[in-house]
Amino acid sequence: MPLRSIPARLPPALLCAGLALPLLARAEPGVQRLEARIPVWVPATDRAAATTVELSGHVYRPEGAGPWGLVVLSHGTPGGREARAALTDRYGAQARAIAALGYVVVTGLRRGYGASGGPAADHYGSCDAPDYAHAAGEAARDVAAIMGYAQQLPYVDGSQVLLLGKSAGGFASLALAAQRPAGLRGVINFAGGRGAQPRMREQQTVCSAADLLQTVAGFAATTRVPQLWIYADNDSYFRPPLVRQMAASYRQAGLSMKLVFVPPDGNEGHRFFDRPANIPQWLPLVQDFLQQQMPGRAAAQLQSNNPQGDRP
Repeated sequence: MPLRSIPARLPPALLCAGLALPLLARAEPGVQRLEARIPVWVPATDRAAATTVELSGHVYRPEGAGPWGLVVLSHGTPGGREARAALTDRYGAQARAIAALGYVVVTGLRRGYGASGGPAADHYGSCDAPDYAHAAGEAARDVAAIMGYAQQLPYVDGSQVLLLGKSAGGFASLALAAQRPAGLRGVINFAGGRGAQPRMREQQTVCSAADLLQTVAGFAATTRVPQLWIYADNDSYFRPPLVRQMAASYRQAGLSMKLVFVPPDGNEGHRFFDRPANIPQWLPLVQDFLQQQMPGRAAAQLQSNNPQGDRP
């Protein structure tokens, strides 16, 4: 049985269906940013025929030929239709920080968000009777398309993949991991969950917490890769007691699970990952987890592309 880890608090020392080629490269120090259009096939429903939709995405790659391990970074869900339509690549600084460690990072906006085709498909319905499994399944469809696209890039090692997501993106990453896609080595979940509507946050809960926990337990039952979960103590969307219950499903399934609570961050801990100023707090945790799941990959590639030992 894999080693299980106990919930942790961030130590004080850490507080400081087709392939479209990327377009329009823009140079960054040590990291190249590429735009991408990523196809996702959507099956027929009672209301619409099967179709292919394009997602708007970006690729962040280290200098050098690779092949590099892959991190698929998934976004959360802003409230309101207008906010979803206006969403852009909001995690550029976070993606660059991870890519500079020696990994290709691919981001993509799910259907109905920003410049991606639509309509949005990751709704869970009413708060009184949420269908979290449906929402997660549709979001995971898009994340799987992004992952599959990136695995075919010539400078990516498709057998070395980590999913990383924030909020609804973390939830989607958990859902996709439960499907056991080829090449997946682990999941990093920042503040993942669904159902945290404003009126429910006032009650310090989510829409039908029992349904959320049941859905997460279903993910855990078929997942086979290690987990790193990072939440803030003052996350009003998904509070520590609920998060511990969610994580318990993975431990009961015998999975390697590390749950970290960082100290309160500003007025709302749910935005901990969103703030670029917090990168130095979480990057060492993420780097350690990446090295554990893909040992030697990043260091070896960085060294081969910088024979004098220079930093990329």
